[in-house]
Amino acid sequence: MQHKALTIWGLAACLAIVGGCSQGAAQKLVSTEVPAPARLAEAGEVQGCRFVGDVTGYAKSTRSGTASLARLSARDDLRQRAGAMGATDVVVQSYKGNRRAVATGKAYQCP
Repeated sequence: MQHKALTIWGLAACLAIVGGCSQGAAQKLVSTEVPAPARLAEAGEVQGCRFVGDVTGYAKSTRSGTASLARLSARDDLRQRAGAMGATDVVVQSYKGNRRAVATGKAYQCP
């Protein structure tokens, strides 16, 4: 009986905390919205932009895929990950690997 009472109080406390969150924070918690991918940019195009961070994109592993298809997949993943970081632009630094390609880059937030 005591365990049941603690469970009910714990649930009530969690609901009170969630209820106390601002509407924006609660929306972010349950949002299914996908951020827009970052735009591919050249190094000169991001001058004056805020550096967000380094980012890495990975190709999905396939047996029948070619190296160029894997690089495209890694580049697209790089763009998605940069967008999820809040970046508007990404500059690709390098590609590594063939069928399991990895793309590295720098993410920026530009006006």
